[in-house]
Amino acid sequence: MAKLQNQLLSLKETQALIESGQLLLIAGSQGLLDQLPAGQWLGGTTPYFMSKEGAQKDLNRLFVSNLSDLALNAEIKSYSAQELEQLLADRPENGFSYIALPAFSEVHKAYALEIGQYDTLYDQPILGWITGRELEADPSHLPAAYYGPKAEKMKNRAVLMHVELPESQYAEIEIYNPYEEGKGDDIQFLSTDFQATEALINGEKQNFAHYCKAKGIDGSLPLISDYSGALINTTIQRVEEDTVYFYAPVSVDQVYHLAQAVDYSPQAFRKEMPNSPAITACNCIVNYLNFKLDGEQLGNYEGPFTFGEVGYMLLNQTLVLLHIQNY
Repeated sequence: MAKLQNQLLSLKETQALIESGQLLLIAGSQGLLDQLPAGQWLGGTTPYFMSKEGAQKDLNRLFVSNLSDLALNAEIKSYSAQELEQLLADRPENGFSYIALPAFSEVHKAYALEIGQYDTLYDQPILGWITGRELEADPSHLPAAYYGPKAEKMKNRAVLMHVELPESQYAEIEIYNPYEEGKGDDIQFLSTDFQATEALINGEKQNFAHYCKAKGIDGSLPLISDYSGALINTTIQRVEEDTVYFYAPVSVDQVYHLAQAVDYSPQAFRKEMPNSPAITACNCIVNYLNFKLDGEQLGNYEGPFTFGEVGYMLLNQTLVLLHIQNY
């Protein structure tokens, strides 16, 4: 199996790699990404990383995954919210596609709401993440994805790297969810959206914000729904007076339960974590904060902490892993 290099690099080191023609996935602060030259790379904004040094925030370095020894061929393209079908059609027959979507952009919302409608979604692996920003940054600092071939910053387009693998190998996505479904109230929503005013609680219509406040639901635990055996999290972003906002859309077709309470510690996160080495990974920023992962080693997994993950669908509070297997 080809070996992928994951490294925290300085701006100059990253610029040199790009100029040498390497095929790269790059995560970092917007100030650093803005200084990169055109080349064969895909970028996204976040200053939080899993690395050999441990989980950390780093505003002075970029996290770089070098796919040059892995890819038989690769193509980097960008897509609007109206081009999701083409986005899926462009995936290689044997390989994977890596996606970066700017948080709360039109294309992020379209992907979240519409991608499950396409019968071809699971035909080839697609993984990646939602770009964000430093948590303390001014709200005017909008998350961005970067189209490396033109060194172009994109705040409302998805950027994908379509990677073709040799015939002797195939890509596999693994998803680790540190949460389990709770046994509490059945929660159903009246529309598929990133926000909700009313919900059916055990079949009775209630204001969902009032319900959350009465139950002490503050967003530290996600809502969980069973998608044909896969437990999918939806993170509560905030509870306002009459409306609850989410980091991924709730679906009218699903029944949700609040996750079981967990021990928020690094040991609890690692307890059930897969231990097989991954080529690259992305992990939710909420896990970084809740499980107190700063400074912690997370096994064989390196990559950005993100503001939503993609493992085919849009995910929250998960660790998404890419494996390359031999036939």
